[in-house]
Amino acid sequence: MGPSASLNLLGQFELSRLGTRVELAPAGQRVLSLLALLGGNAHRLRLAGTLWPDQCEARSLSNLRSAMWRLPEPARDLVQRRGNSLTLGSDVAVDLDAAHGLAKSLASDHDGLALASVDRDLLARDLLPNEDDAWLVVPREQHRQRRLHALESLALHDLRDGRPFDAVDTALVAVAADPLRESAQLLLVRAHLEAGNRAAAVQHFDRFRDQLAQELGVAPSRRLTELVSGMAGARVTPA
Repeated sequence: MGPSASLNLLGQFELSRLGTRVELAPAGQRVLSLLALLGGNAHRLRLAGTLWPDQCEARSLSNLRSAMWRLPEPARDLVQRRGNSLTLGSDVAVDLDAAHGLAKSLASDHDGLALASVDRDLLARDLLPNEDDAWLVVPREQHRQRRLHALESLALHDLRDGRPFDAVDTALVAVAADPLRESAQLLLVRAHLEAGNRAAAVQHFDRFRDQLAQELGVAPSRRLTELVSGMAGARVTPA
């Protein structure tokens, strides 16, 4: 039997139970989000202190109890109380965990994956990008770096497997996430060239070169420049 609930933290918060969306107050969303980020299990003091850092211990614990009490019934039994800790139920599927699992598989055993059937949407969104809590800063950047590496790995293997148009789509997602990341820009140019779109490759290179000059005062690497200048003989090679 599959998970009975799904908790989405990528793009925006969403909790679903048996296929039906469950509406939560902001405090409840923050509790479930942090609990998921902490591996599904955390001491109440850690949760309360992280979520309400400006409050005294007693007040922050009171806020945590209030947030838990206000959870709607479909969400309340997804969190178990075990002594002084709260635990997210094992039947809750978290999209962030799935994205990290995919990124890990791509990094360690990509040859065992059916790349054409990979759920690339898992790598298309940042972690709760519209929230500004301090405790989100590090895990958000960690997820961003993982997904960028995974997207680049997917694009590279699309090229090696003869799917340049898929590589273009995937590299575009990586470039949108970090426009100044040259490894992603290089893959996008290579994908355009392999797809036979030389004009698109040159246009994209020109935009990237201008952006680097305006924002950082530097030029593209010699490798990227030579790839475009020698496009007539460009071939896909390992990154």
